[in-house]
Formats: sequence, C-alpha cells, structure tokens
Amino acid sequence: MDVGKLDINTLKSDFSKYKKSLLQLNEYMYKNPELGYQEVKSVDKITKLIQKFVIDAKFKKFNEIPTAFTASFNKRTSKKDIAICIEYDALPNVGHACGHNLISSIGLGAFFILSNYKKDLDYEIKLVGCPAEEIIPLTYKNGGGGGKIKLLDQGVFDNTAYSVMIHPATRNEVDPLMIAVKQLDIEFFGKAAHASGSAYVGKNALDAQILAYNNISALRQQLQSVEKVHGIITHGGESPNIIPDYTRSSWMIRAQKTKDLKKLEKKIINCFKGAAESTGCILNVVEGNGTYENLVTDKKLKNIFMKKSQELSIDMKTNESYDQSKNGSTDFGNISKIVPSLHAFLQIVDDDGTIVNHQPEFAHATITKRATDMIETGSILLASTILDL
Repeated sequence: MDVGKLDINTLKSDFSKYKKSLLQLNEYMYKNPELGYQEVKSVDKITKLIQKFVIDAKFKKFNEIPTAFTASFNKRTSKKDIAICIEYDALPNVGHACGHNLISSIGLGAFFILSNYKKDLDYEIKLVGCPAEEIIPLTYKNGGGGGKIKLLDQGVFDNTAYSVMIHPATRNEVDPLMIAVKQLDIEFFGKAAHASGSAYVGKNALDAQILAYNNISALRQQLQSVEKVHGIITHGGESPNIIPDYTRSSWMIRAQKTKDLKKLEKKIINCFKGAAESTGCILNVVEGNGTYENLVTDKKLKNIFMKKSQELSIDMKTNESYDQSKNGSTDFGNISKIVPSLHAFLQIVDDDGTIVNHQPEFAHATITKRATDMIETGSILLASTILDL
C-alpha cells in the first residue's frame, strides 16, 4: 500500500477508534497535574493505553530517568526510527497551563493511527515519553527540567531519522522560533545579625539579591527584543528581625540563538558579582540541567506539514507572520540540532492576549471542545506527515 496517498477520511476513521480514550486521558491529566520527573500517574495511564491499542509495542525504561520511556513498533535493526515526542509534566500551582496533557494525547493519537500501517512503513515508529520539559526552580524536588537532554545523553535519538511533536498555543505556526534558554539558581551567603540592635555586624544576603535584581532590571534597556531575563526570589531570609545570611533566587536567561545566550550570560553574571561585591556577600551560581538550544525546523517536514494542514482546512502560518520577540523555549531544540525536526503550534485559544500559556485559564482551555477537537486534528496531522516521508 502507498501509505503516502491515504486520504484524510481514512485517517479520521482510524482515529475514531481511539478518540474516547484519548479525551479521557487528556481530562485525567488536567485533573492530576504532576511536576517534572514526578509524572508517575500520567506515565502509568499512557503506558496502559499503549498496551491496550498497540499490543506488540516494545517498551524501554531508564533507571536514571524513572518517568521517561520509549514505546516502539515495526522495530528492526536495519531501520531508522521516527520519534514522536510527548510531554506530560505540569507547572507549579497552575497545573497544565502549557497544555502538556494535549501534547500527550496528540502524540499518542498519531502513534495509534500509524500502528494500523506497520507493514507498509519504511521506518520504526517510536513514541518518546519526555519528562520535565518545564524549567522550574532547582529548589523543587527534581527541579531544573531538561528531560530531553537526558534522553539525548542516553542515546535515545541516535538512530532517529526525524523527530516530531505538536504543542498547543495561541496560534497555528509550523516553525516557531523557540529561543535558547539557560537556568541559573543564585545563592548569596552573608552574615546574620540582629536587624535593629547590631545590623552593622551583618552582611545582608537579601540586599544582595535585591541589588542583583535591580542591576538586571537596569540592564534590560540595553537588551535585544529577543533577549529575556526573568527570575524570582525563592528564599529571602528567616525573619524580619534577623539580617539574612542566606538567600536564593532562580533565573532564566534567553536569547535567539545559543551562541547569543553565552554572551548574555556573561552580562547577567556580572550583575550578580556586582551585588556580591557591594554587600560583602559570597556568590554561588548553581547551574540547571543544561542549556535548551534554539529550535531548528526541518524544511522537508515543514513543507509536508503545511500541505497536510491545507488538506485539513487549517490556516497554518510560518514564523514570518508573528512577532518573534514573544517566543518561549524548549529542550526539543536540543534534538532539532542533531535530528531533522518539527515542533509545530496548534491554536486552542484566540490570539488576542486574553488567555496565554502559563496562565490557569490556559490550563482550563485544554479541556474545552476547541482544544479536544485539536486532539483529532493534531493526531492526523502528525500521522499523515509521517506517512508522507
């Protein structure tokens, strides 16, 4: 069978067998959000669905990354694989406000559709369960993100010909310019003292954090529009009547490309060094789980995905149509630097600023009819793109 010529209605019929289960999974994950590297319940639900619908799927787990896995069919030593990446971690306090429940449901839907055409595929199909995409402060248990970076280190993508995924967003975009990001946690060590009786004896580690924050705020005037620095103070001291001898903050530094990020990082570190010098505190820089590199979209995948979007009557656009100073980051960018990749956006809310990613309202939007309809659309888009390779 020439699977590249399968019509959309056939793929819709295939999807209908899985629709109810995928919608249930999406809602379950919405109601049971889990932080990075702690996505035990989500992974359990996902793997049980795979076992139900693709009974010959071959699983691989990773001792060093307990909530990561791969599931494959059509596996042969002579074949390259196509990786469908899914994510399932949530954000602190706002749950699935980046829609990773939809990412999982869409990726699974594509995996299930493709399982109907095992004998006709030239590739092994591999679903890659990727934990901890969100970068959260290192003070959280297993904070720091970078699940895909760890999977790259484990060799998961060594035999991969193409890697694909879909992310819910405020717009339809085939090739978003996701930018590079690095996480730093900053510690200042001072000297405690009575805040009223003998403050002059102390060295105020909170002053150091505040000065560093203000240094960075002043620096922003000289930054490019695609350069972003944002942080929070995660520990500010113990009591108002004690000069804080220890404080900690968590920062994310972003630039359009990885090489630009390295230049920006030097400027930011100088802001922290200056604060330490002026307060007499000791600075310690705690590295995150690796730099997220900027995303590179493969031209062949982009062209196929655009064609399939047209067949589904989706108004898919390229990054030239949007303000690229408003992009986020992803560790999928690291994969895209070594494997031809596509990380497309599908719209689930209006692009008017009312609801955006990382708001509680965006989490609620992932279970609306508009969003759940995108599970079918996204599943068919990914599956048909892969079938056309």
